[in-house]
Amino acid sequence: MGKDGVTIVSMAMGAGFFKKGADGLKDGIEDTGEKFIKKEADDIIEKTIPSKLPDPNALPKGTYSSLYEWESEKANENLIDYANVFHHWANDRMMSMIFEFEKDNGLVPTRHDNDGDLEYLSSWDSGVFTFHINEKNELEYKIVLTKNGFERVLEMPLKDYFIEGILEHYQITNTELSDEWKPWNTLIIKSPHNSIPYDKVDEFVNYTKK
Repeated sequence: MGKDGVTIVSMAMGAGFFKKGADGLKDGIEDTGEKFIKKEADDIIEKTIPSKLPDPNALPKGTYSSLYEWESEKANENLIDYANVFHHWANDRMMSMIFEFEKDNGLVPTRHDNDGDLEYLSSWDSGVFTFHINEKNELEYKIVLTKNGFERVLEMPLKDYFIEGILEHYQITNTELSDEWKPWNTLIIKSPHNSIPYDKVDEFVNYTKK
């Protein structure tokens, strides 16, 4: 991640550049997913960081440090909780982006229902989404979709907010949460083209170090 932007390398598509800064943020906020992840961050900040800490000189000795430690522990707990469900957000966003991209490019099969209305059919039964952070902190990714036993690689650009979400998840879990989270640079999500069952996460989500 550089000062002016993030270089993204797709295993399927090559390299591209996504602008950051005021213009990039302005454009990204208009995206529904950007609003969602921004709201999540705002909620965490609001719950874990007090608007104003009391004057340490007005507290009994040791009280201020204890309060600070409690707030730090609470913030850490919230980061862990969010990290533990990140794969649900990533899977949901990927399904949404795939449908939007394939619909816009005429890749989604359609039919007319009994009332003559256009109906979109499923273009894939399951998928494997691979996200890898390389040594240059660049995001590499590959999307493989399966339909009736046949696999295909989808060459689809990821949205800015999603890229930022992956990189932020990688940074937080490998630094602030390094005591609770095993080191990783590759996240593989096996999407059932539905929500990932909470009791079978290990079957669908894998973090590895490559």
